Amino acid sequence: MSRHASFDAVPYELQRTLYGSSQKKLETKLVALCAMLALPPFKAWPLQIACPDAQLHADVVGRAQRHGVPAHIRIERQNIGQVFEQAPLSCPYLGPPAPGEQCALCHRALEEERPWGACSACSAQWHLVCLATFTESRTESRTGSLVPATAHCTGCGQMLIWGDLVRAFAAAGE
Repeated sequence: MSRHASFDAVPYELQRTLYGSSQKKLETKLVALCAMLALPPFKAWPLQIACPDAQLHADVVGRAQRHGVPAHIRIERQNIGQVFEQAPLSCPYLGPPAPGEQCALCHRALEEERPWGACSACSAQWHLVCLATFTESRTESRTGSLVPATAHCTGCGQMLIWGDLVRAFAAAGE
C-alpha cells in the first residue's frame, strides 16, 4: 500500500493478502491497487489506470467493481507506449470565451484569465470555482474535499470529470 494510507484503513480480510507471503504476485498487487483506489485520498483523485492487454483490463475492471472504486477513476486498455504520453482530453477545449458569455451559476462574465469550463454536450459554461462550490454545496455530493472528483453539468446533467475540465482550461494557455 501507499505511505499515505493507514494500515488501520485496510480491511482485515485484505491485510493477510497484502502483507503476507504472496505480496509479490500480480493478483496481490491488483488487490492492493483496487483497495487503495477505494480509500481516501485516492478515491477523490481523477486518476486513469492504463492496462496494456485485454485480460489484465478485464481483471482490473472486475476487481475495481468489487472493491467499490469510484466510477470517475478510468480504467482503460492502452498500448504501453501511449501510457507515458499525456492522456488525451475526453472533450476538446472550446476556445476562449466570447465577449458577453456568462457563468451559468454566478452570471458574471467569463474571462480567459480566470479558470472556466464548458459542457461538451450542451455548452453550459461556468467558472471552475463556481462549479466546485455548487457541487460541494449539494447534499448528495458533499465530500469535504478541496475540489470534487466529478461534477454534473448544470444545464443537462452530464457527468463531468474534474481533471478533464482543468486540463481543458490549461490546454488553452499552450
